[in-house]
Amino acid sequence: MECNCRCINCKSPNLTSNDFVASDGYEDSHHTCKTCGVHFNHLDGEQFKFCDTCGHNSTIKK
Repeated sequence: MECNCRCINCKSPNLTSNDFVASDGYEDSHHTCKTCGVHFNHLDGEQFKFCDTCGHNSTIKK
């Protein structure tokens, strides 16, 4: 899935994406901003500190 998303927090285009098929059968994507670290749902903008879908955990320092 290609998109022209920007971070919903800092507006950076520097994102990583995790594309997947959701439980309802639709393709979805979560993005993580490489600039500020926020992790969010591509479609509805929900932000996650921990994400079961992607395994993202913003509480772990990298």
